[in-house]
Amino acid sequence: MSEIVRFGVSMDRQLVSLLDELTETHNHPNRSETIRAMVRHQVLLEGSEDPESSVTAIISLIFHYGTTLARVPLSDYPSLKLTTNLQMHLEKDIVIKVLIVSGKSVEVRQWADCILGQKLVVGNMTVAATDRLYEQLRP
Repeated sequence: MSEIVRFGVSMDRQLVSLLDELTETHNHPNRSETIRAMVRHQVLLEGSEDPESSVTAIISLIFHYGTTLARVPLSDYPSLKLTTNLQMHLEKDIVIKVLIVSGKSVEVRQWADCILGQKLVVGNMTVAATDRLYEQLRP
């Protein structure tokens, strides 16, 4: 971001009360930071919907340690880059696996669907960042 621009916003009193609640709940220092966070979140949502945008996603899987996960080759998805592959036991026989991948949104989603769709696997994918969000985070 380059320079701060001040502008006025008119809101219904009840909406301002909700904004204040969000500010407190999320420990933002002021309303402006709460609004900035909401705009960044919306940029993230909209950017992740564009199939050609670059995204970074967190994929988490929980399964029984005896479950054999099928291999889903990255080579089938040319833009994909696996940056983290962490696995640990949550309980004696239950495992969590956390994967962080980057690439085109469409390929990240397709790859994640193949992994998450396996029998006896519970998990989800969360888009953590997009190329547009990176631009917003840089000073």
